[in-house]
Amino acid sequence: MIISHERMIVKMKKIALDLDGVVFDSENLYRVYAEIHDVDKFNSDNLIDNNPRLFQNRYNWSDEEFEQFYQNNAHTVLSTANIMTGVDVVLKKLIDKFEIIIVTARSDKEVEIAKEKLNSLGLSNIKIFNNEHSKIQRLLDEKCDYVIDDDENICKKAAQNGINSIYFKNAASTLSDITNFKVVNNWGEIYKYLMLNN
Repeated sequence: MIISHERMIVKMKKIALDLDGVVFDSENLYRVYAEIHDVDKFNSDNLIDNNPRLFQNRYNWSDEEFEQFYQNNAHTVLSTANIMTGVDVVLKKLIDKFEIIIVTARSDKEVEIAKEKLNSLGLSNIKIFNNEHSKIQRLLDEKCDYVIDDDENICKKAAQNGINSIYFKNAASTLSDITNFKVVNNWGEIYKYLMLNN
């Protein structure tokens, strides 16, 4: 008696990555350049709150000053930012087990810089959605199972929509009791969480 078995095809789960603060250390570099700008331009400390992720929320600069700072420094920051520690090791291990996409607010010009760096890691085949400023609808449209982002609000909104959210916090972090919401501080923690919960 011959029994034929249909081969089961298991769909890989999909991970959406942010770029800045997750794949590249550009957010840290923005902090460095913003502090330099604050001193060199104003010769004073105009920091109002060092906690916000975005430099626009940390200083009492005018809108024009923020724009000038961005115009003068963005290209340098994005082109010289390093790959976050562990990204190359972990992504190469995950690429065969998960479908990976990038969802970023970066502009067309800014994402070209990222593509060059990703190419140097052998990660040129990752699909990139850029100019995504709210991200949640894109994550839902793409049916993402996970999102890794350094924006806490995006992670919380994604978690509320049933997407497993990995909040990459740029500081030592505590555990969170929010459903579908994991706080991590490095790519080793990301690997452990994904592999043990897939």
